[in-house]
Amino acid sequence: MMERILITNDDGFESPGIRALVRAFRKEAEIILVAPREERSCSSHSITARNPLRVREVEVEGVRGYAVDGTPADTVILGLNLFPDIDFVVSGINRGPNLGFDVFYSGTVAASLEAAMSGIPALAVSLVLNGYENYDLAAAIAVEVWRTFRDILRGERNLVLNVNVPDVPGREFLRGLRITELGDRFYVTGVREIAQSNGERVFVFEEVQRDPLFLENSDFEAVRENRVSVTPLRPNLTDYLVRRRLVGILAR
Repeated sequence: MMERILITNDDGFESPGIRALVRAFRKEAEIILVAPREERSCSSHSITARNPLRVREVEVEGVRGYAVDGTPADTVILGLNLFPDIDFVVSGINRGPNLGFDVFYSGTVAASLEAAMSGIPALAVSLVLNGYENYDLAAAIAVEVWRTFRDILRGERNLVLNVNVPDVPGREFLRGLRITELGDRFYVTGVREIAQSNGERVFVFEEVQRDPLFLENSDFEAVRENRVSVTPLRPNLTDYLVRRRLVGILAR
């Protein structure tokens, strides 16, 4: 029996990234498509708690599925409830990187973490754009990562592999794969006031660059070297090392 893979994203069901994923994975498994109707980037792990979800049937690369007027996490909740026996969830391919602490803002990563919270292993796949928009290569790499680590994924609960693929013109420009850890952010979020009207002040958020620190094992360093970055993530944010220290202090 073929495995069943739920595919979703945060860029909307019509995006080139999800189309490339469907084309690549439909050769490997039965594909279930449930994705946002529109782009929901930076939606993080929000869900639609107080309004009904509207869903319509769509077809993507010959695969029928659902477009949902909700968040990426909504699509996974809906997909896992509507379709039994999902073996894996693959989210992406995101238009742009999901590196370092930006995973906390990412709808792409949140969809995968939502799957992991339900005990379904997942991949979050992103393309680190560099002018080529080589989604087909990124999709092929995603399949290879899935094949390579499928047994580990299948044997672990609550596991996500966050995959960032450098955007290069061809496979020969990639320098392999590296297992990484989350790096820090290379920017901070600034605030700029743009107007005052009717007693209200209007602000926008802006990225303010700072000197990056490319640690040896970080996801940033891997993609900077044109390597595919694979970072294992879990939804459990407990810092066990600090927890043991805190327990030790209380025990004195």
